[in-house]
Amino acid sequence: MRVILFTGKGGVGKTSVAAATAVRCAQAGYRTVVMSTDPAHSLGDSFDLELGTSMTPIAENLWAHEVSALHEMQRHWARLHEYVVEVFATQGLDEVIAEEVANPPGMDEIASLMWIKHYVQRGEHDVLVVDCAPTGETLQLLTFPDAARWWLDKVYPWERRAMKMARPVLQPLMDIPLPSDEIFASLKDLLLD
Repeated sequence: MRVILFTGKGGVGKTSVAAATAVRCAQAGYRTVVMSTDPAHSLGDSFDLELGTSMTPIAENLWAHEVSALHEMQRHWARLHEYVVEVFATQGLDEVIAEEVANPPGMDEIASLMWIKHYVQRGEHDVLVVDCAPTGETLQLLTFPDAARWWLDKVYPWERRAMKMARPVLQPLMDIPLPSDEIFASLKDLLLD
């Protein structure tokens, strides 16, 4: 599978060029998926269609979808998401607002990388065209695997052990729920996927 990334500053036409490239690939007979990793989705506008979080058929040999970090968080890591919402709610944040802000930093990048990996591993398409977020977010996307690996190797083992020992002593004194071992396991699964 060929993966084509379109990246650059906001407003330079990445989405238009990504959509046009995807259409051309499909017209040439390649089974093509065009995917937006930009949280400010506008890919659907290029096709004059409403796109969702799953693959939508656009034309012969052409499918599209827009990645949603919130949707992916709720779909794959419900327990981790519930914990983050619970922490915000115990601090007096409105439940609806807590639900919206419960995506930890990097979720857009994780969700995007997971979809790229999904399409490449399934091998059902010939071309994946990725309409990336503006440059800063795309650099975070591309460097996320290295940062996550460093954290899992260096910090995660110590944090998990320390929390296991400290939780029984600290929880009665804290007014926020401390992460359980299940939360740490969910976080590790999220980063390793």
